[in-house]
Amino acid sequence: MLLRSLKNPLGLNLVLENTGSVARDHLASERTYLAYVRTSLACASAGVALVQLFTLSKPTNVNSTTGQHSMNLQKYAQPLGATVVLLGLLILLHGLFRYFITQGALTRGIFPAARISIAAITFALGSIVGIVFGILIAGR
Repeated sequence: MLLRSLKNPLGLNLVLENTGSVARDHLASERTYLAYVRTSLACASAGVALVQLFTLSKPTNVNSTTGQHSMNLQKYAQPLGATVVLLGLLILLHGLFRYFITQGALTRGIFPAARISIAAITFALGSIVGIVFGILIAGR
């Protein structure tokens, strides 16, 4: 036991006996983590795309009335894009945390249901989509 703890002090390497649905549950947990990674990458890409969307929509003639209105929308681009990229990073960290919590719980024969965190992520993404929609509609 002492040799095992010296060899692997963080407990990151876990070998389980494949009885019943152990392998299936852990592989499903890995797929869920990869879904968090995909969602995180999508959020980060969307943040960059938002900045580019507002930057490319800037007209070349700033003296026109539409040019002034676009300049007002331009000031939202970087804060909104940074917020979406930060949300993507938080989703990635939450997925990593959730993976290790679930892995530890499955070794004890229990499963922690995620209700509040899923609702929080849904609310955050929905709020950002609503804000972007409002900004785009206000720009017309």
